[in-house]
Amino acid sequence: MRIFAIFLVYFVICSPELNSQTLCPETEINFTTGETLEYTVSYNWFVIWTDVGYVNFKVSKAKIGEKPYLHLLATGQTTTAWDIFFKVRDRYESWVAPLTLKPVYFKRRVREGGYEIDIRYIFNRRKNYALSSYIVNKKPEVKDTIAITDCTFDIMSVLYYARTLDYTGLKQGQTIPFIILLDRQLENVYFRYLGTERIRVKQLGEVECLKLAVSVVAGSVFKEGGESLTLWITNDRNKVPVYLESSIIVGSVKVRLSSYSNLRYPADAFLK
Repeated sequence: MRIFAIFLVYFVICSPELNSQTLCPETEINFTTGETLEYTVSYNWFVIWTDVGYVNFKVSKAKIGEKPYLHLLATGQTTTAWDIFFKVRDRYESWVAPLTLKPVYFKRRVREGGYEIDIRYIFNRRKNYALSSYIVNKKPEVKDTIAITDCTFDIMSVLYYARTLDYTGLKQGQTIPFIILLDRQLENVYFRYLGTERIRVKQLGEVECLKLAVSVVAGSVFKEGGESLTLWITNDRNKVPVYLESSIIVGSVKVRLSSYSNLRYPADAFLK
């Protein structure tokens, strides 16, 4: 049960005004350094829902050489009680340009049960390729050079880029494609806009949201492709993800926002 990967996958979104020339235009950055988002992961097998883990996101300033960047960090882990069944300790990091949010460096460290993987990407934006380093279960390192597009994101940077988009012009049922470098491959997926909806989130109360269906790739996490994942993000200037639900190979998973701090704009979507 790849809990953390499931949570990250649904954020992979590019511009609603897609064409070959303007796939990822610069947008207004709607988050700030110091922002922290904390989530609770629940798992259902048969009829019992259980809180099994936590996912935390944080934004900070960073430098590579003398150039300023944003450091996007996400960590995921199972609860102490769930560690007995399936221990998860995951860490995802991306260093991105502060205006475009395009990544220059990405690290992924996964420890899930007996499975281990370490992936690194160094992005060459001028020549449109990424240098890849891949180590799985302590086997010898595999290096590769991967061709990318100018608008290729990693799984962390696209999460934050998606939040900066203007959703006001979307029509219900409209699909939006994106490109992401995931597991050393470029993936083309989309989400479908389903309109607005008020939902009640434990600990946070009622929230005004944008509702989205996300297409996924069938494989080790999702039992089938298609639009098997649904998510809700705040319908305000912050565009904070607050809730998702999805079926997976064994059971179902839900992720809910449990706390937030240092949002750039007032949290107008939280109605209490």
